[in-house]
Amino acid sequence: MTIDEINSCGRTLEQSLILRYAPIAVRLLKSEADTPDGCVRPFRDRGQHLAICQAFALVRRERHTIAMFNDDHHCPFPMIAIGSVPFRDGTPGYEMVTPMLFTEDPDKSREFFKQHWPRLPEGSYAGMALAPLSDACFEPDVTLIYCNSAQLRSLLMAAKFKSGKPVVSEFDSIDSCAHSLIPAITKGDYRITIPDPGEYERALTDEDEMIFSVPQSKLSELIAGVEAVSAMGMGYRGLHMEMFADFPRPPFYTELFQGWGLG
Repeated sequence: MTIDEINSCGRTLEQSLILRYAPIAVRLLKSEADTPDGCVRPFRDRGQHLAICQAFALVRRERHTIAMFNDDHHCPFPMIAIGSVPFRDGTPGYEMVTPMLFTEDPDKSREFFKQHWPRLPEGSYAGMALAPLSDACFEPDVTLIYCNSAQLRSLLMAAKFKSGKPVVSEFDSIDSCAHSLIPAITKGDYRITIPDPGEYERALTDEDEMIFSVPQSKLSELIAGVEAVSAMGMGYRGLHMEMFADFPRPPFYTELFQGWGLG
């Protein structure tokens, strides 16, 4: 896809779904030399450290374009997820973090991290670039759409309409940055993620929001599905609650109207 086509996808999603916030284009970067033009570096340019969910919030709400490398982060988990820091048996923090993943049994927690926690091999990437999809000057690896449940329903309808199969996800209550990014990239399929406590407390994510992840290989398919179901009147803008005239009234309504000679 060309950059113009990618930006058009962003506009289609925002308009068709009446999204409150912009879909986020995310590109993983091998080195700082790969940083797209126009990216703000939080620490270098502003003297600030951000959690990645806060960077996501600035992109989707205020339409910033941001690049995050290790010295920009204020939360360890996105760095572990993309492999930009060493994190394995024997490295600092490994035995402190892995038993703490909201699993009562420490051994089960360590096993969960090894078997289910989504991350790329150490050294895979150094950072990531983030931008509103409609404004991005780069091709994303994955697009994150923050949406409410009704908008998510429309996205699922569009995805199924084109693929012929339902979206399958695993759900966890923490580390939504890792869960929304890594499986979509490694498995090349859609993903639904619940924003975690950090997103709620630090990035001010609303209680009704979910995250729908779209790998780049699926973006054109999803847009075609959104446009198709919209044309059928089944898209987000086409669905509405039905309102009936002459609805059943409480008895005292009827008495009042009869008293006024209105039947």
